[in-house]
Amino acid sequence: MNLLPPLCAVGLFGGTFDPVHEGHLLIARSVAAHFGLKQVRLIPARVPVHRAAPMAEAHHRLAMLRLAVAPSPELAVDTREIDSLQQNYTLLTLQNLRAEQPNASLLWIIGEDAFVQLPTWYRWTELFDAAHFVVVNRAGSALSGALPEVLRAAVASRLTKNKRALTSCPVGLVYHLTLPPQPASSTQIRAALAAGRVDEVAGLLPAPVLAYIARHALYQDQGNIHGS
Repeated sequence: MNLLPPLCAVGLFGGTFDPVHEGHLLIARSVAAHFGLKQVRLIPARVPVHRAAPMAEAHHRLAMLRLAVAPSPELAVDTREIDSLQQNYTLLTLQNLRAEQPNASLLWIIGEDAFVQLPTWYRWTELFDAAHFVVVNRAGSALSGALPEVLRAAVASRLTKNKRALTSCPVGLVYHLTLPPQPASSTQIRAALAAGRVDEVAGLLPAPVLAYIARHALYQDQGNIHGS
């Protein structure tokens, strides 16, 4: 159950977090700082729609996420997708949040690699009526011109460089945020852990998360290390 306070503007960061790493945390903190948000909620998916099933079970991913955000008062864990028996469609998550906070500005944080796939998402055009999009490119380049034509047309009138606009109206805008390149990758971390190369990932994971992984012998199966 979520007992998080209502906010005027809140960042929302979905993913499998399998496992959560420093790159995830940097993105969440950077968005909070850039927009002056009091809170960014990390929303772990129970069963992702657009990628392979996570290696770690939901309760482990949730426990690691809570350990990772504990030192950061601006970060919180939202368990609604873990708790839900529905398919974890982003639209349903956003509609649920909107029902709770009808006047809040909701900023959905998404990597550019996922954003270009938006036309494959469930009822994707309705997403702009539920939230803003903060498109993060971890490679540090500008928003690519290689968007699918249908997506480029859909966002043409929504793109903005005015960050204040996202916290002064509730939905409908697309903002690109460039961040420095990040070495952390969940896929690479899982591969290193499966091969026993713990030293390679020591700086990429919060220490409590790495300790949790060791304690529960997670990511030992080398047969399924794909996804992110």
